[in-house]
Amino acid sequence: MVSVHTARKPFMKVLFIAMAVALPAATAFTAQLIPDLKEAALATFKPLPSTPTVANPITPEKIALGKALFFDTRLSSSGVFSCNSCHNLATGGDDNHETSIGHAWQKGRRNAPTVFNSVFNKAQFWDGRAKDLRAQAKGPIQAGDEMANTPDQVVETLKSMPQYVDWFNAAFPGEVDRVTFDNLAKAIEAFETTLVTPAPFDAFLNGDAAAMSSEQKQGLKLFMDKGCSSCHAGTNLGGEGYYPFGLVEKPSVDVLPEND
Repeated sequence: MVSVHTARKPFMKVLFIAMAVALPAATAFTAQLIPDLKEAALATFKPLPSTPTVANPITPEKIALGKALFFDTRLSSSGVFSCNSCHNLATGGDDNHETSIGHAWQKGRRNAPTVFNSVFNKAQFWDGRAKDLRAQAKGPIQAGDEMANTPDQVVETLKSMPQYVDWFNAAFPGEVDRVTFDNLAKAIEAFETTLVTPAPFDAFLNGDAAAMSSEQKQGLKLFMDKGCSSCHAGTNLGGEGYYPFGLVEKPSVDVLPEND
């Protein structure tokens, strides 16, 4: 069993502050050391890009449609669950549960990863079965223990609402059949590309030496010196590779997803 590292959540600066307390109080970073620290960090980390790159052309109309779809419980067969139910933007992009709760109040088999900065992940889902956010968006809607719906039923529901028809027409003007399940996924992906949380650490990597405090810089140095960055690196401080965990035995079939 393998897993993708969880994407970086907002305010990663807290991590560096917390680690800094382990250093002697007398330790201080001089102005001369800051460039060296930045160069060392750039060899391991990358700042969040200002514009995410995806194959799906992003437009304001797609983003607006995707936002409406992300929060709409009518995409679920019960009318109870939305994308935001498990990837709650008010709680860090996840639901704060060990495993998510879905259709008929079933408990899912895995923890919901954050949606923030997920556009920068190498792949989506913990097992990496979706290559991008567009492919990922289709999964939970059809999963029996999540939203438990079908593409045909979702499209029928959307076509029954004039406002959604207008939004799809605006987002996909060059297509004959605009209200489709594929276009729903493209719109949700477009919205999720906006869920990016640049932090002072990104500004520091981009050359702003004053973006991080002395304590944060001490924590960053310790984070690298102790080897934490061996796994937690790249743009998302993880989420860019697969790593086996030290499992005692293979998970049982009631936990291990099919074909995993």
